[in-house]
Amino acid sequence: MFATNNMQTDFHSHYAATLAISLEKEIMIETELGKQFYRVALVGPNTHHRTISPGVEMVALLIDPETYEFGSISKHISSGEVKHLDIQNFLPLMDSLKALYYGDLNDTEATKLQLSLLRTVYPFDTLETNIDPRIQKIAQKIRMEIPNSIRMKEIGKDFSISEDRLIRLFKENLGIPLRRYLLWVRILRAVKELKAGNNLTDAAHAAGFSDSAHFSRTFKENFGFIPSLFFGHLKTAEVRFCEPNEIL
Repeated sequence: MFATNNMQTDFHSHYAATLAISLEKEIMIETELGKQFYRVALVGPNTHHRTISPGVEMVALLIDPETYEFGSISKHISSGEVKHLDIQNFLPLMDSLKALYYGDLNDTEATKLQLSLLRTVYPFDTLETNIDPRIQKIAQKIRMEIPNSIRMKEIGKDFSISEDRLIRLFKENLGIPLRRYLLWVRILRAVKELKAGNNLTDAAHAAGFSDSAHFSRTFKENFGFIPSLFFGHLKTAEVRFCEPNEIL
């Protein structure tokens, strides 16, 4: 989730869906069908579009299509689609959105806001599950061992779980596929390195990417923007990476 008043992109598509909310003015989003103006827009995954809204204070939430949370709202948006949502439904969250924009929310508060935004799109229950202790330990092991190479076949060996069963249990327990989790852990590790003041190359290597170009390409494929939008001297946005559980 990020806040900016300088959203100007080229035409692009990216893996994540996007919920974009303007604090006051309208956001302009252009697709092959033309330009439209939105107070709240829900952009489907892999939608070819561009956003040109300099001077518009806005918050955007990028949503991984393979997560439980996106699955809960997915019937309201399709790939290639941009949908108008009613700003009136989001007004109760406007104070929190403004606090995020001005950097006054911590990561825990931002995570709560993220869930409230998604439930405003469509109410859904929290993923209620008693997490298998083996899956919890495996997730912790992955976080601790990144950036070291982790092989799918070896992850479950210490816990007597076959590769196929591990893949199924991981998605059932945590709401995200194991391979996506591995990628997210690497991205988050690189982000934390950047936020700590390290340069792009060092951050990429610390997270197990082959080089800065590899990390930048992966980041853009998932979010639609290069990392310098969020970090470094070219930074034009305030960003929060929301992790609903300490496991994730």
